[in-house]
This record gives sequence, structure tokens and C-alpha cells, in this order.
Amino acid sequence: MILLFVDDRSERAALAYHRMSPDHQDRTIWCKAISEAISTIYDYKDEIECVMIEHDFGGNFQNSKSDKSGHELVRWLERLSKVEPEVFEKLKKVNFVIHTWNITAGKKMLDRMIKLDLNVKFHPFGS
Repeated sequence: MILLFVDDRSERAALAYHRMSPDHQDRTIWCKAISEAISTIYDYKDEIECVMIEHDFGGNFQNSKSDKSGHELVRWLERLSKVEPEVFEKLKKVNFVIHTWNITAGKKMLDRMIKLDLNVKFHPFGS
């Protein structure tokens, strides 16, 4: 099974990687952009066990309406649930972890993903 770490910050990716067991390290894919994460989730939908996702890409707080925010992944999941429900159903077995320190945006992402009946938790990175 595959773990997906979605974050553009190399220092955070390195720290997360070093905190993982060797078994998890061997199965982790690092996506540095939301578009990359979306295509990877779709391509590996039968193999993904966990998706750890940031909200703010580009080094700054992002407007949640931006396609460079973690909300873009949530919007994609919402669309997928309607246009490809059979694919979306496969993602209900995935554990999603929102690890942003942008508490307001993280909670909004959490609420929307809960409404999709996804297995999701909000755990700011390093807390």
C-alpha cells in the first residue's frame, strides 16, 4: 500500500520521511503540487493507504479558492464523488490526514471531507 505526502516544503517532507518506519519510507510518494497529488491519487486509487495533505502551497497562506491550496484537492474529491462515484468509493478506504498549521482552512477542509464520508482527521504537522 502507498502513502502519499502532499506538501511543497522539502524540509517538512524530509522530516516526515525520517519519522516514518523503513517500511513506510519505501512506500511513500512525495507530491509537491496539488495537481500532482490529484493525478497520483487517481492513478493509484487501488493502492493508496494514506494521504497526508497541506493547505498552503507556495510558502504563504493561500486563499482557499486558489488552485494552489489544499482545498483544490477537496473540490476535486467533491466533483469525483458526482462524476465517477465508482472511483470515489475506492477512496473511502483511504486515511486522509490534513496536516496544515492554517487552522481555519484545515478545519474547513476537514468539514467538507467529513460530509463526503471520507476517513479524515486534522493533525497539524509536528503537533
